[in-house]
Order: sequence, then C-alpha cells, then structure tokens
Amino acid sequence: MTWVFWIGVCTNFCEFDVTDSGQNLHAAFMRGNPQGGMRVELSRREGSVDKNTKNGVYPMQLNFFKLIRQPLIRIGQVVSVVIIAFLVASTTAWASGIGKRDIFVGASARAVGMGSAWTAGSAATNGFLWNPSSLGFMDGVEVNMGGMPFSGSPSGLEQAFSVAANPHTFGLTNKNVGNLSFATWLDGWRGDTTESTQIVLLGYGRALGQSASAGANLRYYQNNTPIRTNFLWSVDLGMQFAYPLEKWGDSVTVGVNLSELSNGIRADGVLLESIPLAARLGTTYQLGSETLFSADLAVRGENDGGWGERLRLHLGAERWLIGGHVGLRVGYTALTASERFWGGEWARGLSFRNSSGQLDYAYVNGSELEQSVHWISATLRWGAADAMPLSEPVLSETSEADEHVPILMPATLTIHKNVPETPIGKLHVSIWAISPNKDGFADSTTFHFEVGSNDKWWLILVDEYTERIWERSGSGSPVEGITWDGVADTGNLVPDGDYKVELYVSDAQDALQLRDSEKVTVDLIPTALELFRGAATTNPNGMRVWHSLGIKTVDTNPLAYWELKIFDARSVLIEEMEGAGMPPAEVVLNNLQGKPFAAYTCELSVQDIAGNQSSQQVQLHLGVEQQSTRASESKWTLMVGSFIERHYAERMKEQLHHQNPSHKVAIHLATIEGKTRHRVMIGEFTHREEAADLRRQIQEMLDVEPILITVQ
Repeated sequence: MTWVFWIGVCTNFCEFDVTDSGQNLHAAFMRGNPQGGMRVELSRREGSVDKNTKNGVYPMQLNFFKLIRQPLIRIGQVVSVVIIAFLVASTTAWASGIGKRDIFVGASARAVGMGSAWTAGSAATNGFLWNPSSLGFMDGVEVNMGGMPFSGSPSGLEQAFSVAANPHTFGLTNKNVGNLSFATWLDGWRGDTTESTQIVLLGYGRALGQSASAGANLRYYQNNTPIRTNFLWSVDLGMQFAYPLEKWGDSVTVGVNLSELSNGIRADGVLLESIPLAARLGTTYQLGSETLFSADLAVRGENDGGWGERLRLHLGAERWLIGGHVGLRVGYTALTASERFWGGEWARGLSFRNSSGQLDYAYVNGSELEQSVHWISATLRWGAADAMPLSEPVLSETSEADEHVPILMPATLTIHKNVPETPIGKLHVSIWAISPNKDGFADSTTFHFEVGSNDKWWLILVDEYTERIWERSGSGSPVEGITWDGVADTGNLVPDGDYKVELYVSDAQDALQLRDSEKVTVDLIPTALELFRGAATTNPNGMRVWHSLGIKTVDTNPLAYWELKIFDARSVLIEEMEGAGMPPAEVVLNNLQGKPFAAYTCELSVQDIAGNQSSQQVQLHLGVEQQSTRASESKWTLMVGSFIERHYAERMKEQLHHQNPSHKVAIHLATIEGKTRHRVMIGEFTHREEAADLRRQIQEMLDVEPILITVQ
C-alpha cells in the first residue's frame, strides 16, 4: 500500500492517495468545526459505484485517526510551514544562535525581529525561552519549529523545536497547576561535521493571581568534539508582573530573569569552562491590541570586564495590521560601551497569523555577526477546546438527578431568580454591555440557552480578531445560565472592545454545529463631559439673558441616561431635567429667564450602557443681566496676544473664533512707545471670575496664558 500525503497549511486541508490491489482511492481530511477536528471521507476515483453509496462517497470510521487526527494535522502543518519556508529561502546566512547566546536567547523569529527584547514578552512564540515565568499566563498548547535555512556554516543548519502546554488542555485538571514546556536547539549535527552542540530545556511557570507569575527552566548543554563530550546543567529563574491600564485599554508588563545558574562545565571534576551568569530586566508596553513596545537590559560576562562590555540594551517595536493578521516589527541591540553602542545589530521582522498559529521571519545584520541572519519559525497553537476530539468532549460524571448540570462552570457564577424563557438553540445575553470594575453595576453578563437534555454544547467567546479568549462546555441546558465577568481564561481582564459569543451544539455524528451568536461589549472607560454656558439672548427690554447651557459628551458607546440639576447660591434646587440616551447639545433653562444675574451651580451626571457613571459640577453666572449693573461695573476681557504685524493677529483671531464660537473675538489697536500693537481680545465679562474657565481652556489648547484686562 502506498501513501502519498499533501498538506495545505492555509486551508487546513489534508488529502492522500491510497493505491491498494489496483484500486485508486482518494481520502480527504477537512476541518469543519470550531475545534479543528477532521471529517474523513473515502471515495473511488475510478471504477463502479456501489449501490449503497451516494455519489461515490464511502463513509469511513477510523478509530485510530479519530484519536490522533488533531495532533497529526497540527504537527503536520508546522512541519510543512518550516519545510516550505526553507525551500523558498534563497539567501545564505550563518551565525549560530547558540554561539551568540548573549544576543539571541530563544528560537522565535518574532522575538529576534524585535531585537530580542522579550524578557517581559508573552508566552506566545517561545516567550518562556527569554523568561520562564511567561508560561504562567499561557493557555492551551503551542508547538514551534524554526531554523536558519541554507546555513553557510561548516557545522550545518541550526534547528530549534519547542512545545508548551497547559495540563488543562489535555483534560488532566481544571485547576491552576501551572504550565510546562520543552525546547531544544541543534547545531552541527550533520554527518560531515566534527563538532556539534545541543541545548535541551525543561520549563515550568505558574500564575500567581491575575497580575504576577513565576517560572523556572532546567537547562542541559552538551558539546561533542572528537576529543570529549562536555555537558552542563544549569537553572533559569524568572518573574513577571502585569499592570493593566484599564482607563486606556493598555497594559504594562515588567519581567526579570536570571539564566544559566551553574558551577561551569566540568570533566572529571576539573573546570573546563565557566558560564557567566546572565541577568535580564525588561518591560513591554501594550498600546491597545495592535502595537507593542519593548526594552531589555541584559548583563552577561565575566566580572573582570567593564560594564560597557557586559551590559547590553535591547529595543523593539511591533505593529499588527489587516485585522491583526500581518505583523511588522523592528529591533536594535548593542553593548552600552560608547565606542560600540552605535555598531550593534538591527533586526527586522514580518509575520502572518490566524487563530491557529503564525509564521515569523526575522532578518538581523550588524558588526558583531560574521554574516547576516535569516531566521524563520512557524508556530501552531490551540486551546483546550481545540485539542479535544469532537466525539469525546470532556464531561463530568452525572446522575439522573443532576444530568442538566454543565461540566465546566465559571468561578463567578451568578444566580438569577428570574431567568427568561429562551427558545431551543437560541442564545440570550442578559446584559450585552458590561463594565467589570466591581462597582456592583453591570459587572458581568449571563448567557442563557436551551438544548436537549443529552446535547453536548460548547460556548466560545472570541475577540475582534477571532482569537478565542474564553470557553465553557457541558451537556444539557444550564438552568442558571453561564456567567462571564470580563476575565479571559488566562486570568486577565480583557481590554475594552466588542466580543462575540458563539453557541455550538454537537449533532448525531458528534460534529459541532453553530446554533447562535451574540455580541458582548466591554467598556471600562467613563464618559468624558464638558458643561459650559451657552450664548446670551436679548429680552424685549434690551437686557442680555443667560439661560442656556452647552453639553459635550465623548464615549465610545451610547449613553443610557443623563440628569442635569441647577442650584442657587443657597444650594436650593432651581431646575432639574433628565432623559434617556444622549443629552442634547444645548439645553434651555426656563426657570432662569426671570432670575437675577448670579452664580449658579450646574451639575451634570450621565451613565453609559455599560454602567460607567460620570459627573461634572461647574459654577456659571446665569440669569438676566441688569443694565444698571453693567453700567456701574467695569467690563473685563482676555488679551491672548499682541503683535506688530496685523496678519499674525488675524491668524490668531481666526483660530480663537473657531475654537470658541460662543465668545466675541476682536482686534484692538494700542500704541506703545510710538509703535502700533494689534491686540487679540476674546470675551466680555462683568466679573473677573467669569473668565476663569475660558482662560484655562485657552491656556491648555494654545499653551498661552491670557491676560485679564479691562475694556477701554
């Protein structure tokens, strides 16, 4: 029997030809469900069609492939990506990553493309090689293969392989017991070489709450020469601390790592080579979900060397485009010695990724390398749901009395007394916009749905890039619903944005079918408010009346409610109004049309659809401005600028009028020491304190401090 395989990486399609007893059969594996499982069909390409078949297609039950199909297609994709990448590479490159451990630490082209500034990087794409503590924040399984294609080194191609996994992925536990990793580097293992090197690494990391993690690597180093085989055991230790900046949707991570803690390479008790300790301190700033900045300081080398020859700086930046599927990055690394800092290594990188994995490329050149480096790595990752066969979802042991209880319930389950009736297969979201800030309002949402008593279901939450961030599964209808509090399966609070929850239910063939989906919005940023006095009107007696307010609101999501209150100097409520949705841009205060001109306290409160509340309180002079009062008091105005050339004054006047359309802007002429000055004035005020808000606003926008003067 002859098997000929073809693996399509981009389409997740695998087919092979089988030649047996002169019959040519065709089999195909296709991904057709959210878990990455495969449907197997066997058909004849030649010959007659059996009467029990339909359209020449034979259903085929392969128990062996049923068990191993998911790991096979995942690993096959990684291998095919690396092979294809090597075959298309046309540039000879050589510089051993093993020999340059102080410059390149791991085997990920993504991190190398950022100047190896990855001590505070994520666990994705071999982050644990730079800092084992990043494993603590990882979820699912990740397989990575990489290397330098067509190396010009006499020692041969350098290759790397790694795998990291969460035990929960394989159904071993649903508790936080930490994550494991394995990695190896090979250099010079071709048959025509006299020396070869191998590094093997076993890692462990565990999250310590939602913002901290710790980890360790056990490292084995072996060098084979015609004379002897030298080896070394060493340990890496690391920690990471993550600080989410919820107001802006950003995050800052700080990492520290001590690597290769050992007593040196020895043979027969004799020290052959000392391995100096390497220490790294790094930080990353995640700007939204598409931009990343990173920086590392690494110390390596013997203590008798100068700091400039031991301290190395790593810098990197990354930007994801086209919906997060294409990544561009740049990095720089150099020793901090003044004579060597500007002669470091520049790195550039390119990535393509989807929900299943990514392909990374890095190009590095600089004075410390004999030749430029082209590094390619392919990564495949999947989560707990993706790793399980469709026919064998993880189910808890249930009895007839509790057969409706789901197998994996969230830790923050909230019991709702009044559960709405939901049609079969229909997904209902109790609150579609949440603000998980623990203020007791809209902190979580509950998903309700009805399925058959024996139906197996899967609830998956994905972000705008279709990346899975949260999953639950079970059988039967969850009576109390499934509650989500804005926290991903990694234990971290998700950033602001729109998410989609999808309900899958297995059919008679154990294939998951999408039944329904709904949108959920996470919003932690309160509404920005601005409350100011509106334009004056003139009553029949020729008096100016200030009885309107202007309102500006800025929020990414709609508002649910607003309320405005006006108080006099004795804190007596003069006027109150409220409404649903967005407040009007201008409100007229009818109760103030006959009130005397005085200072009033104006208080505006709003609440958005996610429950975030904002309020602003300002003091404004409102009411009827009496003529006698105006005649007996001096007028004030703000002088923003004074220019000899009139066109400069005209330019500032136009800018002020555009920014403050409700205030009068004018140019006054003044003669100082025989020279004519063009003064730009804005506003007219009866009382000095009336100009405070406008003065502060102009100072913030133009970086100019206006001067309050009397009107001549």
